[in-house]
Amino acid sequence: MQKIIMNSQIEISRDGLKAYMTLLEKDKNNNNIEKTIDEIKSIIKVGLNIEKVKKVLYDGITNERIQIAEGIPPIDGKDGYIKYNFDIKKKGTPKILEDGSVDYKELDIINNVAVGEILAEIIPPQEGKPGKKVTGETIPYKRGKEPKINYGKNVYLSKNNNALIAKKSGLVTFINNKLVVLDVYEVDNVDNSVGNINFDGTVIVKKNVLNGFKITAKGDVQVNGIIEGGYIENTGNVIVKRGIQGYNKLVVRSLGNITSKFIENAKIISEKDIYAEMILHSEVSCKGSVNLYGRRGLIVGGVVRSGKEICAKTVGSVMHTTTILEVGIDPEIKDRLENIKHEINVKENELKKIIKTYKLLERLKKANRLDNKKDQLYKKVEKTKIVLMEELERLNNEYMQLNKQIMSITEGKIKVLDVVYPGVKVIIGNSSFTVREEMKRCTFYIEGGEIKIGTY
Repeated sequence: MQKIIMNSQIEISRDGLKAYMTLLEKDKNNNNIEKTIDEIKSIIKVGLNIEKVKKVLYDGITNERIQIAEGIPPIDGKDGYIKYNFDIKKKGTPKILEDGSVDYKELDIINNVAVGEILAEIIPPQEGKPGKKVTGETIPYKRGKEPKINYGKNVYLSKNNNALIAKKSGLVTFINNKLVVLDVYEVDNVDNSVGNINFDGTVIVKKNVLNGFKITAKGDVQVNGIIEGGYIENTGNVIVKRGIQGYNKLVVRSLGNITSKFIENAKIISEKDIYAEMILHSEVSCKGSVNLYGRRGLIVGGVVRSGKEICAKTVGSVMHTTTILEVGIDPEIKDRLENIKHEINVKENELKKIIKTYKLLERLKKANRLDNKKDQLYKKVEKTKIVLMEELERLNNEYMQLNKQIMSITEGKIKVLDVVYPGVKVIIGNSSFTVREEMKRCTFYIEGGEIKIGTY
C-alpha cells in the first residue's frame, strides 16, 4: 500500500508489519511539517518512530526510503505432543558390564509395564498471541495442533484426557502406529537374536530356548520346541512341548505346573504339579504330584520328590539304575532340613576350635599371664563362644521340629502301573524301602511308621 501525504510517500509492506517514508521534495519553509506528521499519525497507529519522521522532514532527506514504523508480529501457538514414559527406540543393544565386557545375552529389548502405569502424557497445544499491523489492525495467530492420540489393546485414556494408561501388565509397543500393551510376548527362538527375556506376562517361544539363555516371566511360559540348557523362572505354568535337556543344571523354577514331553539331566522345581512322559537322570521336586503319562510313563535315575504323590508306569531299569522316589514331604522342608544339618556341622566345628582357644586363654587368665592384647582376645573369644552356643541351640531346635514334622507324615503314595525294577529306593516321610526284586502293579504307602506295598 502506498499513499502520498503532502510531499511524502508512505509505503506499508504487504504483511502490514513495516512502514516506510520517502520524502519527495523538501519543505523549504517547514510550513507543512506538523500537518504532515499529524496525517502520518492518522495512518500509522502502531510502532511509529516519530523521531525518525521528524528527522526526515526537518533535515530534508529526500528520495531515501526510510523505515519509520514496525508492527507487532503474531506468536503462533505451539503444537501439542505426546510424551512417552518409556524408551520408544529400544534397539536391543548388548549390556555393557562394569569391567567393560559385553553381555550379548542381555539385550534389553522389552519395555515392561505394570497395570495402571502411565504410558504417555498428552501435552495440549499452547495458545499463541495475536499481532498488530502498523495500521492498528489485528493479525491472527496460527493455532497449535492437537496431538494425534492413537491407542489400542489394553490401553485407555484417563478421565481428564491427559494420559494413556496400561489396562494390564505386559509389553508396551506400537502395532500399526497404535500404542498397545501385549500380555503375550512371542519369539521364534531364545538365542543371541533375542537375548534373555524378562517379561510381565505370558511368553510363547515358537521353537527352542538355547543353552545359557533365560526367561523370567510373570505369567505362563510355553516352549513349542525344547529347552536346551536354558533357564525358566515364572509365576504361571510352564509347557514344553518337545522336552527339556538340562545338562545337569537347574532349568525350570515355577510357581505353577510344569509339563514337558521329557526331562533329562535337569533340575526342575515346581510349587504345584509336574507332568512328563519320561524323567531321566534328573532331580525333580514339587509340592503337588508328579505324574508320568503317555506310552512310556518312565522314571529312570536321579531323584524325584513330591509333596503328595508320584504316579508312573515304569520306575528304574533292568540295569538296576539307582532311582530315588520320595513323597509326603514338602521339598522345601527337606532342603531346609539338609541345610540346617550342614549348618549344625559347621557351627559345631567352629565351636570346638573356639572352646579350645577359650580354655587355653582361661588357664593363662587364672595364672595372671594375660596382657592387654590377650585379655581383649579372651573377651572376644568368650563372646563368640556364647553366640555360637545360642545359634546351635536355635538350629537344633528347628532341626528337631522339622524332623518331628517329617516323622508324623502319614500321607503320600507312589503308584506304579507296570513295573518297578531293583535299585529303586522309596522314601515316605522318615521311612525308606529299597526294591530288591522286580515288582509289578503296586502302590507304596506308609502305615504305622512303615512303608507298605499294596496293589495298584
